[in-house]
Amino acid sequence: MQRKVLVATVAAAPILALAFGASAETSVSTARTTPVATSTAGTGGAADDVKVTAEGSVKLTAAGALVTLDSNNKVTNLGTLSTVGVNDSTGILLLGGRTGSVTNSLAISLTEDYTPTDSDSDGDLDGPFAQGANRYGIRLTGPGVFTGNVTNEAAGSITVEGNNSAGIALETGLVGNFTNGGAITVVGNNSAGVKITGPITGKVTVNGGVSVTGKDAVGVAVDGAVTGAFVVQGGVTATGYRYTSRPAQAADRAKLDSDDLLQGGPAVRVSASVTGGVLLDAPPIESNANSTDDDGDGVTDTSEGTSALTVNGGAPALLIGSDTQAITLGVIGTGDKAYGLVTRGSITANGVFDGVASTAIQIGGNAGQTTTVTNGARLASTITASAYEASATGVNLKAGAVVPTVYNQGSITSFTVSEGDFDARGIAIQAGASTTSFRNDGAITASVGGEKGNAYAVIDYSGLLTSIQNNGKVTASVVATDNNDGNSSNEVVTGKAVAFDLSRNTTGGVTLVQNGLNDGDDGADGVADPDTDGDGVDNADEPSIIGAVRFGAGGDTFRVLNGSVLGDISFGDGADTFVVDGGSLVLGALTKGSGTLDVTVGKGSLGISNAADINVRNLSVASDSKILFTADPNAGTSTRLVVSGAATIASGAELGLRLNSLVKQPTSYTVISAGTLTVGTLGQSLLKDAPYLYVASSRSDAKNVYLDVRRRTATEIGMTRSQASAYDAVFAALGGDTTLAGTFLAQNSKDGLLGLYDQMLPDQGEGMFYSLQSANQLMSAATAVRPDPGDRYGPDSVWIQEINSLVRQDDSSTPGSDSKAFGFVSGYEAMGDAGGALGLTLAYVNIDSHDTSAKVGEENTASFVQGGAYWRRTAGDWRLNAGGTVGAAFFDSKRVFIAPDANGDGIADLINRYTSDWTGVTATAFTGVAYEARFGNFFARPEGRLDYVWLREGKHSEKSASGNSSASGAQSIEQRSSSNLSGEFGIAFGADYGKELWWRPEVRVGYRQTLAGEVGDTIARFKGGSAFTQAALNDKQGAVTLGFSLKAGTPMSYLALEGGAEASKKQKRYNLRLAGRAMF
Repeated sequence: MQRKVLVATVAAAPILALAFGASAETSVSTARTTPVATSTAGTGGAADDVKVTAEGSVKLTAAGALVTLDSNNKVTNLGTLSTVGVNDSTGILLLGGRTGSVTNSLAISLTEDYTPTDSDSDGDLDGPFAQGANRYGIRLTGPGVFTGNVTNEAAGSITVEGNNSAGIALETGLVGNFTNGGAITVVGNNSAGVKITGPITGKVTVNGGVSVTGKDAVGVAVDGAVTGAFVVQGGVTATGYRYTSRPAQAADRAKLDSDDLLQGGPAVRVSASVTGGVLLDAPPIESNANSTDDDGDGVTDTSEGTSALTVNGGAPALLIGSDTQAITLGVIGTGDKAYGLVTRGSITANGVFDGVASTAIQIGGNAGQTTTVTNGARLASTITASAYEASATGVNLKAGAVVPTVYNQGSITSFTVSEGDFDARGIAIQAGASTTSFRNDGAITASVGGEKGNAYAVIDYSGLLTSIQNNGKVTASVVATDNNDGNSSNEVVTGKAVAFDLSRNTTGGVTLVQNGLNDGDDGADGVADPDTDGDGVDNADEPSIIGAVRFGAGGDTFRVLNGSVLGDISFGDGADTFVVDGGSLVLGALTKGSGTLDVTVGKGSLGISNAADINVRNLSVASDSKILFTADPNAGTSTRLVVSGAATIASGAELGLRLNSLVKQPTSYTVISAGTLTVGTLGQSLLKDAPYLYVASSRSDAKNVYLDVRRRTATEIGMTRSQASAYDAVFAALGGDTTLAGTFLAQNSKDGLLGLYDQMLPDQGEGMFYSLQSANQLMSAATAVRPDPGDRYGPDSVWIQEINSLVRQDDSSTPGSDSKAFGFVSGYEAMGDAGGALGLTLAYVNIDSHDTSAKVGEENTASFVQGGAYWRRTAGDWRLNAGGTVGAAFFDSKRVFIAPDANGDGIADLINRYTSDWTGVTATAFTGVAYEARFGNFFARPEGRLDYVWLREGKHSEKSASGNSSASGAQSIEQRSSSNLSGEFGIAFGADYGKELWWRPEVRVGYRQTLAGEVGDTIARFKGGSAFTQAALNDKQGAVTLGFSLKAGTPMSYLALEGGAEASKKQKRYNLRLAGRAMF
């Protein structure tokens, strides 16, 4: 045996010598300025391997190749190969018909001394990206096939500047593997990072980064057939733009020139067959702590990169297909790789600028040639397409594409921001394409920011898609954006949000099934994932469809067995089946063309939003099911299931009602009519969730099921006297505004209803009046104060006192409020030596009042300017005072109606703002008596007083924020007069210290009682409505008062800090004030 081996080895020696030449190699270890070729690199001009060492370099100034492999040898570059400004140059040239290998481990640089400038002074660069041409980092040319591997290692970099150039170009056959693990950067029109036009028998791997810039520049182009697999596990970027960030301002975008907006090519293009399939890969998720290669691909997991394809421009990020030939992608492997195309990582297409459509993945060329993806495509990547004033498509299957199944496990997102008629499409299957099966375990989102474009998550133009399984999330949305007026809420949306458009299948029909997927422990953290409904599918993985579902004229089946469907469902002609079960929720309009429709509602909820007849052949409603019907009282229509066959409703099933407009009179709606009707005992819980404004009940007879509706009475709602007095007027006002009425109809609880209702009521002014009364009591009290605690008289004096008070009115039969008063009162008085004083006062008070239902931005304010006179007399230990004021009032009201965010979009459903201003007059009178008994430094002072306040407010009308006094919800308020006479008795205890420099602490307790007067009733009306009266509370209960005072001064001046509180059953008052006096 040993002899045979030796003989074989000896026999093979001449063949190996012929194939690879001598075992020696020629090294380039210095700076070289002449080219080198393997055929003459050896001693005496013999063929030899060539290695450029780390210290070596080859730099040419003339056209041609720097290093040529033209014999059966190897080329290894560990140094630098470079040219500057040389056209028709090549870093390493391989000639076909040879055997060997090429490895680049450092740098190949073919550049030019050219930098674009701003020639027209418009703020951006001008001119071409490159001036030179025909430059190649590594190039394989024919004739013949090269046998061996071509490798750009992870440390290798290739930089090329030039038009019609390439980082690596394989133009003839290669029997071996091609691997790019390093960085390739190419700038120039019609260029490529990697361009493969010859057939390859072996594996093509792109692990490093590839970046190309220029018109029609392609990142990686596989235009030659590959007998093996094509694997991408690195970043590939392509663009024709000079700038890839979109300027925020239109004026800045308008400055860009045509040479700034050139269109590049795809990041990756596959236009030839690949027998081993196309794999865009990423490192595996850790599954075996004892293995360094969990995916078994022969590469250490920590050394693997992530595929990331990016195009800024209109070309697809990934293009698979040819305009000139049919191509086929074979199966990659088994299990998760048993597909012709598998994607992980990310694929991104950004249109960036206006009018540039974007596509992330395109399968199929533009001429209808057949593109077969064996077993279909598994998409487990993040796929994104974005555009402005143009369409955006995530995955586009063109005519000629044969992709039996599309399986999405990642995310597909397409969005466009467009005022024009441009669509966003997640997955589009064009006419002429062939895909029969689709499964979604991930997320598909299509969104339009605009009004006219349509959003399609999945749209089948071919009519050949027959089987759909949704275990993930599918969402389509059209969201209005602002045109020019700063307000997006007034835009009219005509675009449609469609989750599945299957309407072109007109023969065999489509089966669409939505079910939950139990994917185990999310995050593998050992913590049980929340599962609110207990169906085995955690909350984060509950499947959903948001957007319309459209079926065609075939016999279609839609089975919703888990999760939710929020969108209109339209069945076309044919024999269709609709099933809701598994605890699922379906909400939207339900329509049916000709043919038949069988409806089964098992354990689940079906909400039908269209108030119209729906023809059904058979209806089955289980005991744990819910069906919500819709009525439009204005149109006199409601949802009615017209069942031609049998309708069976099990005991316990619940029926509910949703209203599109107000029910003005008690009404009965027929919601089910059947040829044969079997009805058990219906549950009532869902009817209790009808709009709280109404009471709904159900009943049935031999053929029909009815829902009866009437308005809930004020007593049933639990309204207060004040609320009840406006009930009919508010209801009438709602009838004139469908938007306003809709916010009330969205409330299914007492608190929700009254929360809106209270915002419709006018402010009754009680808090404002009581705050005015409190402020005037503080002013009158100030006039009773002597200049100092002694018995000196004679000097004139001026004084000033701050007013700072809070009146808190509790909710009762009228709304509660918080009213704050702040202001100043000043006085001038002359004192006689007989113990009397006469004075004048001037006061300014501002009152800010908020009722308990007030929203942000709502307030009632008033400014009072008052002038008055007073008299004070001291006789021994007795103190007497009296006075009065008159004044003018200036009112300003800002009322806000804010409906809550019922649709969950983060914006209040309705905001109405109303303003009004008016004037008024006020007058006060007061008198008081006190007796101060002294006990050394201490004293006790019983005292009593009467205060009268009168206020008349003028008539006023609200205007909307636009200035329209006839706006819906605006109110007109009649003139209102209020008055109050109160008496108070109290006793103060204190002490005097010092004489020339004195100070006096004091505490006080008392009781105040309203003796006469009342707050005026509020008479109001809404636009075009009848007047209603809200009676004031006019609570005459007494209140306990507490106070303190700390004064300090000299014979000619003093300062004081005073405060107090007052408490009755339904009202609290607080005050704190500073005062000062100077005599002269």
